Amino acid sequence: MANYAVMNPGKYHLGVPFNFPPLQNRRLNQQYLIKNISWKTSTLIGRRLYVGNVQITDKDNKTRTLTDSIFKSKAGQFDVFTTDRRIDVAVGDGEDIVRLASYADRLLQFKQNTLTIINATKSDEMLEATHRFKGVSHHNAVCETDYGVAWCNQHGVYLYNGRQVGELLMNEGVRFISESKWNAFYKDGETMIGYVPQSRQLLLIKGVSGSNTGDIMVFDMVTSSWTEATGRLGIEHKTNLVNMWDGKLIYGYESDTNEATIKPWKSDCSIAIDNFKVQTKDMNFGNHAKKKITKVRITYKGASGGNINVLPKYIVDGGSTRHSFQDSNGSAITNIAGNANWSEIELYTDTSIAGNVRSFAIELTDASGQDVASDFEINDITVIYRQKSVK
Repeated sequence: MANYAVMNPGKYHLGVPFNFPPLQNRRLNQQYLIKNISWKTSTLIGRRLYVGNVQITDKDNKTRTLTDSIFKSKAGQFDVFTTDRRIDVAVGDGEDIVRLASYADRLLQFKQNTLTIINATKSDEMLEATHRFKGVSHHNAVCETDYGVAWCNQHGVYLYNGRQVGELLMNEGVRFISESKWNAFYKDGETMIGYVPQSRQLLLIKGVSGSNTGDIMVFDMVTSSWTEATGRLGIEHKTNLVNMWDGKLIYGYESDTNEATIKPWKSDCSIAIDNFKVQTKDMNFGNHAKKKITKVRITYKGASGGNINVLPKYIVDGGSTRHSFQDSNGSAITNIAGNANWSEIELYTDTSIAGNVRSFAIELTDASGQDVASDFEINDITVIYRQKSVK
């Protein structure tokens, strides 16, 4: 038998002889050969590519479709797959792999109803957790962020941060978005989610075809707050959301001339807005005791040449009646004056209405049917109140 040797480049002496070829010179074991492989979803962890819901052609030229299996490539060889590198953590459960995603050293396998989290820290992957009712209906319902992996389904919106799965529609048992409102927004098989790294926001688009395709929800990951908007993107048919090389979130749509157009998502002010409405949540300031709400301060700027065309109102105890704010002289405020620089306005309540309440909400709408100024911005809102003693 030939005498093989492995050289040590850091030494001058001859290498140590072996009576078998070094591992890197051995030929591929034909038993595990895959002649051709295609897949519906993939993700990269370290120097390996993981692919799921695959179709393979094996050494016997037999084509097999493995909808609930994952294959991993060789390290540093992203196009080399063999049958001995197959990962089956949950097979034969009647579900197909819809999307693979990764965060740090965790592999997330999304099926229609189930999320499986796989630990990929070692050469042999291990099942770490299984979450029922956390699956997705289509590929575009998942996005990767620098905070973790976010996704949405008919039950809500979620974020996996490397340690646990958190629900973004609620916090400590309190819902930000009601169940009925989410059911009205979410469209199975269409609602998409994308990440805007510049503003640290999640963008959810209601649909990609038909009416209401321009309705959106935005989750701010810094403030943990939700914003809703209707007709924000138009009703054109849309593609999935993709992050470009510079991080900008883009999507494609069919223009009026039947041409494909690529458009970046912009969250900054750009045009005057009609049918404007912003409403805060029903705030109880941490408890259900009675309070006396005296006034609200809003720091804002915009429309330096005239009025901003914003009408402020307030709601007490979760009611349906919108009450008018007053100025310091007791006159009703029907519009907010514009200012090029940051300015503060004080809005006074009627203490006969807001002097003995448990919760309080603020609403801003367009005044007198006019378009709201395109450069209108709010920096902060402060509510001045006094909690009443409990007798």
